[in-house]
Amino acid sequence: MDTSPTTTALLLLLLTLSLASPIFSLTLPADVSALKAFNLAVEPSSIPAGSCLSSWDFTRDPCDSAFTDRFTCGFRCDGRDPASGLARVTELALDPAGYSGQLPLSFWSSFPSLESLDLSDNQFSGPIPPPPPSGLPSTLRRIALSRNYFSGEIPSLTPSSSLEELYLDSNFLTGSIPHGIARLKRLELQRNNLSGEIPDLRSLSSLYFLDASDNQLGGRFPDVLPQSLVELSLRNNKLEGWIPSSAISALPWLQVLDLSNNALSGTVPAAIFQHPSLEQLVLANNEFESLEEPSDGGVGSRLIALDLGHNQLGGMLPAFIGMMPRLRAVTLEKNRFTGMIPAGYAVRAAGMGGAGVEPFARLMLAGNYLCGPVPSLMLGGGGVPAAVSLGDNCLFRCPMEFDFCRGAQQKPPATCRDFNPLIP
Repeated sequence: MDTSPTTTALLLLLLTLSLASPIFSLTLPADVSALKAFNLAVEPSSIPAGSCLSSWDFTRDPCDSAFTDRFTCGFRCDGRDPASGLARVTELALDPAGYSGQLPLSFWSSFPSLESLDLSDNQFSGPIPPPPPSGLPSTLRRIALSRNYFSGEIPSLTPSSSLEELYLDSNFLTGSIPHGIARLKRLELQRNNLSGEIPDLRSLSSLYFLDASDNQLGGRFPDVLPQSLVELSLRNNKLEGWIPSSAISALPWLQVLDLSNNALSGTVPAAIFQHPSLEQLVLANNEFESLEEPSDGGVGSRLIALDLGHNQLGGMLPAFIGMMPRLRAVTLEKNRFTGMIPAGYAVRAAGMGGAGVEPFARLMLAGNYLCGPVPSLMLGGGGVPAAVSLGDNCLFRCPMEFDFCRGAQQKPPATCRDFNPLIP
């Protein structure tokens, strides 16, 4: 064997070149190509120094941990190609550096082992690429494109048996909400320009969180929703009509319901007040006219926070609200309630609850037509511990030295008489 110095030097040179060459890559070549295509799709001027993408140097192997100085962040290589044993990209998660550009149309098929995609808090624009006919990668569990500039319609993401979380909030997406993906658990579509009616989502049998607030969604509140829902928010849309009692009763695990700032009307059904798990209810800024009293008088309610402000609710203040044992925050302001403040409200606003009954921390009654004197329990000791507002009513006497009487004068007697025949 030739062991001359010249031969030895040549062998060392070849060994050095082989170590530096991507020919002996640890990353599957197709995934290297996919990373390069994605990198080229990002506007170079939007890649600041010190960001994840600024560290990408394809003269080195992306998934080789020996070269972390060349690929400091932005993706993860936890998969293995079964045929070659080479590493595969399983996660693409960029830092919020203000990157801009458009995703390649072949994006989904380029990363067949992808489990999670997170491009949130950047400036990516254009349409969201539609999946190929075979669907999204079978490994994909999470897509997060929140707070970008994506536009156009939401592509149909079916068939997909693996996707569980989809975050498309705070973009410029239009069109309607597409039909569901069976295993989807969390869906965030808020702050877009989506329109049309809410589709039949019953196929999303695992969905526990749905937020489609701040859009242009119209039509009626859905008759049927996934039974698995825990939190539902549809505020700031154009929903109209009534809330079907059966639709609420069919959601046994619902804890949060926010339908504020719509055009819902009619009667708030008793099913909401006697729901077995509902803790937070926000129906403010709608056109509701009445409340249906629950058959148990409110004592079985699980509600902690209730906001019915800015509606057209009339009649006497509902006594059953004061009977809800866990209720801490009550907002009934800017309605048409008349009559006197119930004793049950005053007791709890004064910091008294009783066995298993929480005192009120917040009681907003301003802007109604309540009459009579302020309950004596609320006048003793310089006021009440709860945050209370009673301004802009028809109360006989509301001393301005109390905080809850400030903010607005009581209505003039002539106005009060039009709404409350008890006033002489």
